[in-house]
Amino acid sequence: MKYLKNWFQTSSLKVKWSVGTSAAIFITFFIFSFLQYHVISKLMLNEEKNNISQALNEISLYLKQGGSLDETSENNSEIMSQIYDKDQIVRLLYPNGEPKRTYFSTKKTPKYYVSFQPVHQKTILLLETNNKKIYLGRVPVHSDYFTGYIEIIQPLTRYHQMMGSLFFIMTVFGSIALLLSGLFGFLMAKSFLMPLQKLSATMKKIRKKGFHERMEPSDSKDEMGELTNIFNEMMDKIELSFNQQKRFVEDASHELRTPVQIMEGHLKLLNRWGKNDPNILEESLQASIQELERMKKLVQELLDLSRAEQTEIKSRDHSTLLVPTLSHVVKNFEVIHETFTFELNVQNVNHLTVQISENHLEQIMIIILDNAVKYSDQIHKIDIEVEEENSWMKITVKDYGVGIPEEDLSKIFHRFYRVDKARSRAKGGNGLGLSIAKQLVEGYTGEIYAKSTLGEGTSISFTLPVIENR
Repeated sequence: MKYLKNWFQTSSLKVKWSVGTSAAIFITFFIFSFLQYHVISKLMLNEEKNNISQALNEISLYLKQGGSLDETSENNSEIMSQIYDKDQIVRLLYPNGEPKRTYFSTKKTPKYYVSFQPVHQKTILLLETNNKKIYLGRVPVHSDYFTGYIEIIQPLTRYHQMMGSLFFIMTVFGSIALLLSGLFGFLMAKSFLMPLQKLSATMKKIRKKGFHERMEPSDSKDEMGELTNIFNEMMDKIELSFNQQKRFVEDASHELRTPVQIMEGHLKLLNRWGKNDPNILEESLQASIQELERMKKLVQELLDLSRAEQTEIKSRDHSTLLVPTLSHVVKNFEVIHETFTFELNVQNVNHLTVQISENHLEQIMIIILDNAVKYSDQIHKIDIEVEEENSWMKITVKDYGVGIPEEDLSKIFHRFYRVDKARSRAKGGNGLGLSIAKQLVEGYTGEIYAKSTLGEGTSISFTLPVIENR
């Protein structure tokens, strides 16, 4: 048993499926055949019992009406022919059980010896003798011709032949059904599991060659087709995530390498001959502190970005009054950038609540407004427009700066991406701000996008779900 269990556990899924299918069909067939066999057995036994009961009734009635079972009697030919047709043995017994006469249906009919027991009414018993079942029926009779008992022995020859044939047929068909079910189960398992084999082969190729391998798209609407399509979609996302992480590490390494090299150069300069020169010492220290601050800001932005990617988990638990929060951020920017004009346009949304934490909403607005200020060269004006659209709040920040080329517009939300790297570096940007904003907005099921005309300005819009009207 343990060997069979180990063999089954280590077998392929096709073998398991075939064995399971065959076992299920065999058990079902066995239960059905078992019930059918016993039902047929009961029906045939009941039929034989009815035959012997009918014969007892007919003979007793015949004798009570003055009939005789003597061979010389002309009236007994019909009833004796019925006995012969039913393959019965009829005996007339005296009250003490001694036989008076025995009638056999054929000369080949075997003799059966059963013990005598007196009865007071018609009695039919199912007995077993010589490993064969027989029906024994007795009924008391009182007539002018005879007083005693009529005994009929009904050999169940037809019953045994029928049940033997039925058992043989069921065994043969059961064996054939078992073999065919195993064969068809194996073929069906092979057909059904072919997509899984292709999936396994594709995964092995991915392990060896990389994430670009895919399964052939399936038009099938069943579970296997759905699994194939889900696998391809999942691999697309994994490949995209892998490429983004790879690019992220490369960009982060590049961004951190520059300030480290600058600090290393200044420290080597001081180590060689700048320790005794106050001017060089001051210049190197200031440059190192400046680069250290830039590194600190970059690390903080990377941390903010990592936290922003987990926003969706807690997004359902926060709500913020929109207009007061926006007004607070705009006032702070008016204090910091005195030469800029910030115009907040609110249209009947003063009491609306949006699904976002106040801290995250301020962070998004600071990132977008900071970018708008950085790239506004001549016209120092920023417009902030708020409007409600179908249970969503749309906030748009528009500047009148240099604008963004169309080919770069779809990339500005990528990590470390800067349209003009030299200008962005000079203005203190690391290319992470809009990426953080995108992660935060999408974490609250919102959407963020940008529109721009080169030389005329840029507008960045984002949406947030409205919770309730107050």
